[in-house]
Amino acid sequence: MIQNSVAVSGATGWLGLETIEKVLQFQELKNLTLYSSNGRDISRSTGSNLETNTFISAAPPESLDGFVHLAFLTRDKVSSVGYSEYVAKNISLISKACAIIEKSKPKWVVLVSSGAIFDRSTGDLETDSFKNPYGFCKRIEENLILDSARKVGANVVIGRLWGASGVLMPPSPAYAISDFINGANSKRKIVIKSGGLVFRRYVDAGEFMETLIKAAISGEHTIVNSGGPKIEIGELAKLVSYEFVGVEISRPDEQDGVDDYFPSGDEFESLALKVGVKLSDLTTQVSRTVKGHIMAFRD
Repeated sequence: MIQNSVAVSGATGWLGLETIEKVLQFQELKNLTLYSSNGRDISRSTGSNLETNTFISAAPPESLDGFVHLAFLTRDKVSSVGYSEYVAKNISLISKACAIIEKSKPKWVVLVSSGAIFDRSTGDLETDSFKNPYGFCKRIEENLILDSARKVGANVVIGRLWGASGVLMPPSPAYAISDFINGANSKRKIVIKSGGLVFRRYVDAGEFMETLIKAAISGEHTIVNSGGPKIEIGELAKLVSYEFVGVEISRPDEQDGVDDYFPSGDEFESLALKVGVKLSDLTTQVSRTVKGHIMAFRD
């Protein structure tokens, strides 16, 4: 995959770091422009550092082959910055991304969106910005990025991420896999909060990004929901427990309904197969994520 110039926004985040490792495999990549919120360098495991530019203030490149847009305030930031500032900051990030597309005229664009653009109670596209500011802003982002790409003739691949794993996944109780790993490692106990059945599908984040990027380079123009193997979180907890010794799993006895927040269909698997990306099974995904967490705990 010969790509002379590629830009990545949100480069210091989890998906950004995964993306960089994939992009650096491109043949004859001459210019890699990385954007972050504060322009801090990225230290790679190889010992090298990668410089980033402050996303909002940096001038767009003169031209690009590809642009991977990841910069966005995550859902957990709503409570810390407040609703109005959260929406305003995300609109600024979206506007900057659109400006880069329209100025630099990339041949292809990759955008990571989210399953949160759908109302969980109805399954329709989210229309209530107060109830779900993250999902609502992601919906706006999809529309505006598509519009800017259309203006310059770029093809766009949008991946709506629902559930993910990976060696670079940040340890956080916001993610079930991470919460289970943290409990197993620190207390030898995994606590499942829901007594009802909870179903999810997981994909390795690096494989997710590799699929989107390869699809975009090949000329695909599509919106795809992430897929991956389906699992009930009780079984997920067991997979995590197998990576440790003497781990107890606890769960409430009462049944409180079924939570089936996961994408249907196998369009992502079909896209990965089409572009030559082999997707990992859940056992491999969990082992990889545990390895990454253990490394993070030691640091």
